[in-house]
Amino acid sequence: MKKSEFIACERCGGELKVFEEASTQGLKCTNCGWSVVTTHIPDIKVDETKYEVCCSGDYKNVVHIRAVSEVLGCNFLTARKTLEHGRSLVFVGQAEEVLRVRNILVSVGLVCTISPDFNWG
Repeated sequence: MKKSEFIACERCGGELKVFEEASTQGLKCTNCGWSVVTTHIPDIKVDETKYEVCCSGDYKNVVHIRAVSEVLGCNFLTARKTLEHGRSLVFVGQAEEVLRVRNILVSVGLVCTISPDFNWG
């Protein structure tokens, strides 16, 4: 479709624009607001696999300790002891939560592994 071409609104003939918000996608008229929508659930939200996230890092690094503390929901000392043990299991959950956890850990330089193979992000 060329840029000058557009899909016309069935109600007023105005231009329909594509939109996506949360789990909804569709077309909305820029003139009168008429819309047609459908549900769009990203595959990551329906992945029911339980993933395990393990990480290792420097138990003397305050940033590493705080990230592990956030992920585990534990205090600073417990997080530091977890890192002292080397590679440790820090989270078990579904894909969307695992992606959030992985991003927290990787953003501060922690090395993490996810099993089974994680294909999201």
